[in-house]
Amino acid sequence: MSEAMRAPMSAGSGNPALSESFFETHLTPAGAGARTMSVVGVSIKTAIFLVFVVVGGSWGWASATRTVPLELGRGYADATVTIPGGFWLASLGAFFLAIMITVAPRRASVLGILYALAEGFVLGAISAAFDAQTEGIVGAAVLSTLCVFLVSLVLYVTRIVRPTQKLAFAVIAGMGGLMLLYFVMFVMSIFNWSWLYSDSFRTIGLVITIISVALAALSLVLDFGAIEMGVESGAPKELEWYMAFSLMVTLIWLYITLLKLIALLTRNR
Repeated sequence: MSEAMRAPMSAGSGNPALSESFFETHLTPAGAGARTMSVVGVSIKTAIFLVFVVVGGSWGWASATRTVPLELGRGYADATVTIPGGFWLASLGAFFLAIMITVAPRRASVLGILYALAEGFVLGAISAAFDAQTEGIVGAAVLSTLCVFLVSLVLYVTRIVRPTQKLAFAVIAGMGGLMLLYFVMFVMSIFNWSWLYSDSFRTIGLVITIISVALAALSLVLDFGAIEMGVESGAPKELEWYMAFSLMVTLIWLYITLLKLIALLTRNR
């Protein structure tokens, strides 16, 4: 295994599901005669998870009550939705399920499906709210997510971008910086609520969201590297579910970020 492939194992990745402790504890060779991980297996399980995300998303979308005015304009505040009553319950459920899966990766097969349903419900309600404000934004975000995924995969396969330790550190540091910046903006909004609707806030939000998209794309490269390491090291086949879960988490993050980016671009027109 090359040094470039070993690096993420020792440094972790931008994905919280692929921490350093996971690489040290779980990504070890399976016993003699045991079935091992494969790229095809991870791909199939990722597709299964995404199907359940779509099912949960359809449920969340249908549960959001839309109020459409007679005269539809473009941009924000032209339509409203009522967030479903189970929105916060599903959010908390997805959060705790993610923690349980991270603590016990070998339970990712069942808990991952429950997480996909809960997180899908949340995404469906959020997507309905965005779509009510800007028609067609959800389709654009889904297509953009697919495009970014494919570009990241090509960059990884061609080794134009390598999952090195420096890249992992840059992604983790970037995520930490973004969290700090979000906190500062939250504090500023408390003391100056009108700032949230200013051109300065929209400009800063646009820059931050673009950076978030770049970090999510680079995190996909690290996910690809982790999957390849698992395959090359002969990790147990049951860990395919966990690898698929980690990839799903990154894709969900990327989708939400692109949804916000497209909304900001539409709002600034």
